[in-house]
Amino acid sequence: MAASPVLPVRRVRDLTVMELDDERLLVIACDSVGSIGPKPADRYPAEARTAAHFAARVPLVEVLAAGARPEVLVDTLSVELDPTGAEMIAEFRAIAAELGLGPERVTGSTEDNVPSDATGIGVTVIASVTRDALRPGTARPGDRVLCIGRPTSAPHDRIEIGDPRMVSLSLLARLVALPGIGDALPVGSRGVGYELGVLAESNGLAFLPVDHDLDLARSGGPASCVLVTVRASEVPHVHALVDGAVPVTHLGDLA
Repeated sequence: MAASPVLPVRRVRDLTVMELDDERLLVIACDSVGSIGPKPADRYPAEARTAAHFAARVPLVEVLAAGARPEVLVDTLSVELDPTGAEMIAEFRAIAAELGLGPERVTGSTEDNVPSDATGIGVTVIASVTRDALRPGTARPGDRVLCIGRPTSAPHDRIEIGDPRMVSLSLLARLVALPGIGDALPVGSRGVGYELGVLAESNGLAFLPVDHDLDLARSGGPASCVLVTVRASEVPHVHALVDGAVPVTHLGDLA
């Protein structure tokens, strides 16, 4: 029996992109959290629900920003099922439901053989997208660069679920579907300034800054904000969709 052909795989920024056929792609993102949680040996105390939420948020934001639709969330938990794991799984299902995903699309495992004194969480998100809808590399000269949300990260900030400075998953999904939106890039721990460089370079363009009040060196932590490129004529539609839910900052333009 002939072996099945190996599917082509490539890296796109922090994503793994697998080509299923001429039209469809799988987009895979992952993140991990260690020593943040409710366990006695954790370095940073947090509720199990909170630790799970932000562990899932990062890879979900990454695939949504790429224009992909999450299909499955996989959690690998280095904690026991009852009670810690059950609380985390409930939050994974809740965050998946925000994106219209049923509980059958959340799967994973817990550690029930060896007692765990510190929290360990791994999350992998598998998403799908058509080739022409993949966002990275689609910015154009003349696009404006907007920051949706504000860079927010512990220990400088108190991090809570539903923080009004953070772009929500459902809002991000609607935002990247707007006409005129090009590329979108989450901001992580290296800050807005670093991601602006990545955005411009990966699109083969130059970034022309404008005056604003955003701290470009401030960590974006758990993908608290997202850079988007958009045609100037479409900027009012971005503001209309966001409707004050999170701050929107014009950082500059691409040329």
